[in-house]
Amino acid sequence: MARRLLLPLVAAALLSTAVPARALPAFARRFNLACGACHSAVPRLNAFGEAFHENGFKPPGTMWTPLPGTLSDAVTQGMAVWARGEFFEHSDFARGPSPRGGFAVPEHASVYLAGPLTTSTSLFVELENTVHETDINKRGDFVNSDTGGMQKAFLMVDLPMLFGLHAGMDHEMHHAMGHEMSDMDMGMATMGDGLVGHGPMVMIGRVDPSTNFSYAVDRQLFHDVPADTSERGFLLRLGLAPYAFGAKFFGIFKRGDHTLLPTEPTLYNTEAAPGVDVHGRLFASKVLYQFGLTTDAAPEFLDRIHTAAPYAMLRYDFGDDDGLNGSVSVLGNYGRNAYRVFYLAPAPLPKIPLAVPRETLREPTLPEPPFPLHRPPPPPGRGFITAQQDLDVWREGIGANLRRGPWDAYGAYTYDQVFDVPERLAGRFVRRAQGLTAELDYRLTHSLLPSVRYDWMKAGGFQSDVIFEPGPRQSQVLHLQMRWYLFEGDNLARVPIPALLVLSLRDSVNLTPGGSHPFGAWRNAVLLGFDFAF
Repeated sequence: MARRLLLPLVAAALLSTAVPARALPAFARRFNLACGACHSAVPRLNAFGEAFHENGFKPPGTMWTPLPGTLSDAVTQGMAVWARGEFFEHSDFARGPSPRGGFAVPEHASVYLAGPLTTSTSLFVELENTVHETDINKRGDFVNSDTGGMQKAFLMVDLPMLFGLHAGMDHEMHHAMGHEMSDMDMGMATMGDGLVGHGPMVMIGRVDPSTNFSYAVDRQLFHDVPADTSERGFLLRLGLAPYAFGAKFFGIFKRGDHTLLPTEPTLYNTEAAPGVDVHGRLFASKVLYQFGLTTDAAPEFLDRIHTAAPYAMLRYDFGDDDGLNGSVSVLGNYGRNAYRVFYLAPAPLPKIPLAVPRETLREPTLPEPPFPLHRPPPPPGRGFITAQQDLDVWREGIGANLRRGPWDAYGAYTYDQVFDVPERLAGRFVRRAQGLTAELDYRLTHSLLPSVRYDWMKAGGFQSDVIFEPGPRQSQVLHLQMRWYLFEGDNLARVPIPALLVLSLRDSVNLTPGGSHPFGAWRNAVLLGFDFAF
């Protein structure tokens, strides 16, 4: 009985926690187990799955992790592919263009390499290709382009295990369990309350800092939809992403002159950025601590030191015997020189040449006093010299989730404020912004999952991304979606390989329509999407 219980327990843990954002079928292949054991709905983790992730891709009390025995096992059990996105979209706009619709290639395709390297370290690498990435060209037009490369890549290190703080207990427990542990080819021990098995865990590399937050950036049942641009380079609609995680300011850039759209996730809530993250629990408490720094705003390697964005987060987990469980998180995040703003500065008056050469001014007599060759131009109004200023930003936020039976509710609110705004922009640049995201999912049947999400943003920055004119300062969007899980590795008799295939129908409705501003220029967007993992 112990063998039958322990093996699925560890397998479910590794399956659900090998990647911060979503399950990897490669880990299910290792243990021949269904993916849904640790997911309320893939890619959502349930409380059990979250506990495994925070403990370094292993269940609480695990003393060592089984490694693949052969090279072929290492490939099949450590590699996975994931494709996701919308293959059809129909968008309607308030004031032109005419409704647009058509088929498209998936927005994201990823190859994952992940797994434990030693008993104390694990490796995770995500190679991603993204189409329709929105950026701004040298002429100031918004364009869509394809990008690719290494999205996430980090080492996760269990410090107590690395320094041998578990060695004695591990040996005793493994010896006590004897041949039963050897037959399972794994190490596991039941720990009492204490520091053992609860970190501190360290992630180093390109990490997703928000993976331990109560509402993670990357575990979205609603796919992020890229911004929609016209053929003339104007924004028709901002990207459809959780507003709580967005930058929230119009007209700001990252260092390196990369435009930053208001709905694009950044700082602590970025999808991936170079940094160092530390998290763990003291004495097996219900409070998870996390601190670290990210350099999300610095595209150049030598610029990292100037754009450090330290953060601190605390999460409290709760639950009862009736199946009600959840967590509440609070966040503080400061970004030094994280943003950049461009503006027009006054131009200096040009030097005025004299009609008489300067050398002749020393003569005792002149036929007439020297006079300028031309009149100086009038003083400039707004100026015509492009200037730039680095901005600091402070972010504070709260997030929560609540789960019971088929119900799954999430929410997050963040408040952002920028500093060092040039005085010349007084009255034209709003320094404070807010964002709210709330979502409710219900597992109607094993295969059907209806969801509803509400996004609200009160944006700051310039009045518009395109021209400096008054426009809506707030936006509200309601998303309705039905996901159909054709299979998710939970029926191995019918699907002999752990895999995932999901189809989705979604309607995003703009609750703040009107005008040509990207917040209000569109009415709704109907999307057909899919997830496929193998």
